Amino acid sequence: MKSLFSNSRSRVRYENALPHILLLFAIILLVPTGACSRKTEQPAVLKRQGWVSDYAAILQPEERERLATMLEAYEKETCHQIYLLIVPSLGGENFTDFSQRTVTAWQIGQPGLGNGLLLSIAMQEGSVRIESGPYFEWFIKDGAAEKVLKDVVIPLFQQGRFVEGIEQGLQAIMAAGRLKPVPDDQKPGSCG
Repeated sequence: MKSLFSNSRSRVRYENALPHILLLFAIILLVPTGACSRKTEQPAVLKRQGWVSDYAAILQPEERERLATMLEAYEKETCHQIYLLIVPSLGGENFTDFSQRTVTAWQIGQPGLGNGLLLSIAMQEGSVRIESGPYFEWFIKDGAAEKVLKDVVIPLFQQGRFVEGIEQGLQAIMAAGRLKPVPDDQKPGSCG
């Protein structure tokens, strides 16, 4: 078997190239790896603006205040938290991922209970979704959330009665939430 460096001439070229190869290797090690790889950043989470976060500026101030007052009173009554988020567009993001990330980032629900719900609306996509904390997974799994959307919210939206659809949808969600009260021994002091 013939060696790659069988003759002295090849060996000399290799030995002369060795310092250059080592220098190149050192430079490669010094280049930050982040500069060579594509970043896969998660889209930023929108900041919660209170009970109602209307980034699409769809609601009139009095409508927004009425909905916020209703949601705040509901938390005092039941200890459950429900938030409303309206965005102009998802910007190509998956709606489920967007909603789940928002629920997590906003820490919806009482600490340790996860008894919160988020009603998300994406205007450009014409999409609406209910996302729950772990305490309300039954609401999603047994189809109650889908029923609220299909029977209450979406028909009113299709009739152009957007605010009414939100309000009646939230009332239906609140009614379902009342079926699962927080046990008195688990209620934080901030709840009714």
